[in-house]
Amino acid sequence: MYTVLNYVTAFFQVVVVNCIQPTNWEYCYRVDQWLIPDVIEGYQLWSGQKHPYQSEKDYLEGQSDR
Repeated sequence: MYTVLNYVTAFFQVVVVNCIQPTNWEYCYRVDQWLIPDVIEGYQLWSGQKHPYQSEKDYLEGQSDR
């Protein structure tokens, strides 16, 4: 439960507080471009469907074959 509370607190402190400022509105108003894809990716990492840095690992393994 503390983990969820920490994530919610960090999200509020970083995203919500910074998006309140008018200078950042142009970067924050398209939630579908930055929040939704990251939530989906986070779920895939959490559920084990996707491994972190897998594309980088594949690239480096392909480079070592040469």
